[in-house]
Amino acid sequence: MIFRSSSALVAILALSTADAFGIRTIFHQKSASIGFPVTSLGMSDEGTTEPADTPSAEGDDSAEAPAADVNDILSSPAFLKRKLEVLESDIATTEEELVAATERKEIAKEEWGPQIEALQREYTNIQQRMTEQNQVGDSDAKVRVVKGILDLLDNFDRASGVIVAETEVEQTIEAGYKQAYQDILDQFAEMGVTEVETLGTEFDYELHQAVMQMPGTEYEEGVVCKEFQKGFIMDESLIRPAMEAVAL
Repeated sequence: MIFRSSSALVAILALSTADAFGIRTIFHQKSASIGFPVTSLGMSDEGTTEPADTPSAEGDDSAEAPAADVNDILSSPAFLKRKLEVLESDIATTEEELVAATERKEIAKEEWGPQIEALQREYTNIQQRMTEQNQVGDSDAKVRVVKGILDLLDNFDRASGVIVAETEVEQTIEAGYKQAYQDILDQFAEMGVTEVETLGTEFDYELHQAVMQMPGTEYEEGVVCKEFQKGFIMDESLIRPAMEAVAL
């Protein structure tokens, strides 16, 4: 009987030691799997508990442990996995916001698109009208200037038809007048103002004004045979018709 009791006690002690060792092993594995440093208590050979990682009295490298632990946490798979999950969540949220903004844009385009296109067409029309008005205004100003100078040219023409330069001084003065007259015509040409062709051309009701008919000329019937006053046009628009005689 005593032998059997001793055997049972030994078996119970052995089972208790094995269970304690198994519990300690499982605790180490679970702690390592979640990334926490293992500071569990170890089991001595006699079955008593003692600190597993006790710093030595000599104080070796324990001061550098906190920095190493922080680096280990930041580079641990669990931390990097969580960081990746956060980034993926932010990307998904941004994509959702982009889709919603695109939908709002399409809705606004359908609602306000015709009005915007109408405003753009009206703006283009206004620009065209302003350009045309400016061009018309410039043309009107040029016409007024040309008409004011035409009176001066008419005086040149009438004077040159009745004055005959005899002396050298008079010829010099006449040459100066003719040069001034030609300078005015050159300026007219730069402004797009040209003379109406008359002598030897067929009578044109749009450009010519007949004041008389002359029989027995070298020109055929209906052809301008004499010019009394020059006519001028600007950019195909008549400023003043030419006054002439037409052959019979």
